[in-house]
Amino acid sequence: MLLAVLAPAWAAEWMTDLEAAKAKAAAENKAVLVDFTGSDWCGWCIRLRKQVLDTPAFEAYARDKFVLMEVDVPQNPKFDAALRARNEKLCEQYGVQGFPTIMVLTPQGDVVGGFSGFKPSVAATAETLDAALATASLLRKADTQQGAEQLATLLQVYKSLPEGMQQGAATLRQRIIALDPQDTTGLARAKRLQDQRAALAEAIAAASTPQEAVAAVNKALETAEPENKPGMLQVKFQVLLMAAQNVEDVKAAIAAGREAMAADPALPAADKQKFEAAFANPEAVLERVQRIRRPKK
Repeated sequence: MLLAVLAPAWAAEWMTDLEAAKAKAAAENKAVLVDFTGSDWCGWCIRLRKQVLDTPAFEAYARDKFVLMEVDVPQNPKFDAALRARNEKLCEQYGVQGFPTIMVLTPQGDVVGGFSGFKPSVAATAETLDAALATASLLRKADTQQGAEQLATLLQVYKSLPEGMQQGAATLRQRIIALDPQDTTGLARAKRLQDQRAALAEAIAAASTPQEAVAAVNKALETAEPENKPGMLQVKFQVLLMAAQNVEDVKAAIAAGREAMAADPALPAADKQKFEAAFANPEAVLERVQRIRRPKK
């Protein structure tokens, strides 16, 4: 009985199913707070939970504001494999680059804020999360607007997101693009650039030979935006160089490297000079490549 009296009236429940968390948030008029974590290996994740998220003070703060959800990617081999796969997919979907990442979502799954890394106190954490809740209110306001007015509000929401979280705001970004056929915001072009890079990365990963990888780059270059061409040509240079079997192959790689530099008008002249000096002797370059490829004892 004494324990029952002393226990808090509300204990934090960390859900593990996003759809269920979103439904609960919608029913309770709350936002979803997602903790992307590596619970058994990420030191800052462990410290954030112990020092902030698992404290009575944070529970009191979050009680009327958030449905709590944990997206855990631990190293424990006994962790549920299906849940881990689902969590890894969520990390990819929301563009999570590191742990811990705390993300605030609307019941519809839109990103409205959060932070990456460690916050030392409940107060510091609450300040950032309150800003995310304000952004969520702004997003609800946009739902009552139309045309240019709605575009302006949605763009304000997008710009208010931490830069690292804008990538995960796919639905919001698409709404802005749909309202902006002239691409005055530049988001449609930015998405096109990102999609081209992602498509090439996927094609390179699927290639089983250097020849297939080079063919993938050449195909991507046919429709690539100018900003993407230097990077794509750099990939071609690297593939050709590491696959070189003779001096002629090295020369072909060097030609691709020069093409990559020529496609980048912002490249300093000093970098071009360093490249030419490093690859002045194709025979020596071939020997270095062969040493790198040689199996180590």
